[in-house]
Amino acid sequence: MQKERIVTKYSTNKKVKEKIDKLLHKNSIIQSNLGSDTTQEEKDIAKEKIKDIAYEIYNICPIFAKENFLEVEFKDIL
Repeated sequence: MQKERIVTKYSTNKKVKEKIDKLLHKNSIIQSNLGSDTTQEEKDIAKEKIKDIAYEIYNICPIFAKENFLEVEFKDIL
């Protein structure tokens, strides 16, 4: 049985895609700066920044955020 594909604003709206892509870029920079020498404090700060980005994306397109930020527990805020 094939899983039904959900169409999101990310895949249908160019401006939404651009906004989310910028946030994903910020997220990738934060994560790529984490290394084996990163302190726990730095990891905690990065985790909070990533969570903030995830919520920004959630406010734009909740389905996209829930599918791509599995580590974040979203509280429905809509």
